[in-house]
Amino acid sequence: MQNINELSAKIRAAREEKAFSQSEVVEKLMEYGINMSRETLSKIENGNRSISAVELNALCKILGIDINSLFKEDDDLVTLFRKRNFSEDTINEIEKLQDMIKILIYQKKIFNGEFKPVKNKPLWEEF
Repeated sequence: MQNINELSAKIRAAREEKAFSQSEVVEKLMEYGINMSRETLSKIENGNRSISAVELNALCKILGIDINSLFKEDDDLVTLFRKRNFSEDTINEIEKLQDMIKILIYQKKIFNGEFKPVKNKPLWEEF
């Protein structure tokens, strides 16, 4: 699991790559109903404040980046919440929610024709 500083650095790098000032990003966040000060964005980019899923989603849209590109492959919600010392019941509920989200994303990809199954050779042809 990456730490908050790695995520913060990726957010800052994406903003700088787009040549947006922090003030410009804060203004664009307002379009998504997120009222954030420039100072708060600075704290997020410096790893001094955590970021909510809603804020992160809006930032990714503004910066034109895929939210998945910010995380390592093994990062997931369950690991994130475990590190925050939530109860085991809460962790179990988060795990169920995460599984539901993964299924919905998979179904959306199928619906949009984005899912391309890999065709494997029949087992008898592999030998």
